[in-house]
Amino acid sequence: MAEDARDLSTTSNTNPIVTARTRNTTLDPANPTDPKVTPNDYAATQQATLSEAVKTIHTEDFKKVHLQPCVRNAFLYGIIAGIAFGGLKLVLRAPVPNAANWAAGTFAGTSAITYEVCQYRRHKEKAGMRRVVEIIDRKKAEREKVLVERKEVAMRAAEERAVKKEAERLESLKPWYKKLF
Repeated sequence: MAEDARDLSTTSNTNPIVTARTRNTTLDPANPTDPKVTPNDYAATQQATLSEAVKTIHTEDFKKVHLQPCVRNAFLYGIIAGIAFGGLKLVLRAPVPNAANWAAGTFAGTSAITYEVCQYRRHKEKAGMRRVVEIIDRKKAEREKVLVERKEVAMRAAEERAVKKEAERLESLKPWYKKLF
C-alpha cells in the first residue's frame, strides 16, 4: 500500500484525521462512534491484515448468499452452461474428469460473468432512476413556481379589481353636482 505523504505539520489540529493520528489512538472498526473520527482514519492508522479480513466472514453469509441481488440468476445460468458444456465434452468423447473440470470451470466463469453483467445493469438502472427522480423533482419545482406566479398574478388582479371597484363605489357616492365639475 502507498504511504500517506501529506505533511501533517502544516495542517491545523482541528482536522479530525490529524487529531486522531497525533493522539495515537487506536480506532475500533467495529464501533467507530467517535464523532471526531472519519471512516478513513482507521485505514490511515492501522493496516488491515488477512486474518482480520477472514474473521469478518461468517457462515451466515454463505447461508444467505442466494438472497443477494443477481446471485440466483448467475448460479442458474452457470449451472446450465456447466452442464451443457460438460455434456458436450462427454459427447465428444473426452474423459469424465476432463469433462467435469470443463463443466466446473464453465460454471464458475459463466456465473461470474453473469453476476457482473447483472450488477452493471443494476448500477445503470439505479443511475437512470436517480436521473429520472431529479428530473421529476425539477419539473415539480418548476410547476410549483409557475403555480405560485399564477396565484400572485391572480391576487394582484383581484386587488386591482377591488381597488377599481372601491374607486367606482366612492365615485358613485359623490353628489351629482360634484360629478359635473
